[in-house]
Amino acid sequence: MKHYSVERVVEIPKDIAATLDPVRGGKHVKIKGSKGELERTFKRLQVHFTLESNKFIIQNHFGNKTEAAMVGTIAGHLSNMIKGVTEGFTYKVRIITSHFPATVEVQKNIILVKNLYGRRDPIRIPFDTKAVNISVKGDIVTMTGIDIEKVSQTASRLAESTRLRGRRSKDPTVFQDGLYVVYP
Repeated sequence: MKHYSVERVVEIPKDIAATLDPVRGGKHVKIKGSKGELERTFKRLQVHFTLESNKFIIQNHFGNKTEAAMVGTIAGHLSNMIKGVTEGFTYKVRIITSHFPATVEVQKNIILVKNLYGRRDPIRIPFDTKAVNISVKGDIVTMTGIDIEKVSQTASRLAESTRLRGRRSKDPTVFQDGLYVVYP
């Protein structure tokens, strides 16, 4: 089925500088705000994408279902970039232990989870130190940054790397130990 016209407008606040440059096969967006600067390249676009008087206009005419969905996807990425450079993003991960007291430490660009499930070797999770700031207070690990993709990916890696699978798995009703993402 053809969609006749799909259009989304993303407003840019006055305190944010945005540029849109054409690159080979797509567009390059740079957004600068009070918290920092984000860049993203959108390639292989099947949509018309412009920057006019402090608003991004994303539209598609006579496109199919996938091309119409791409309009909303690009609008979502742009609004997340704008929110990131103005407010930033915060994810929290809670350490829950009942059998073995686990600890979390941050060393350079690696998160170390020690003594989870009584393991002798620590679980190592790499992260991007330029994009994500991590602080540990008690049983809460807080991750902040301006790029939602990098912050949320770090939080999910931390939670997923502590799940037990395969021959190491235990009864989840008894062993509820682990690290879990807690939404702020």
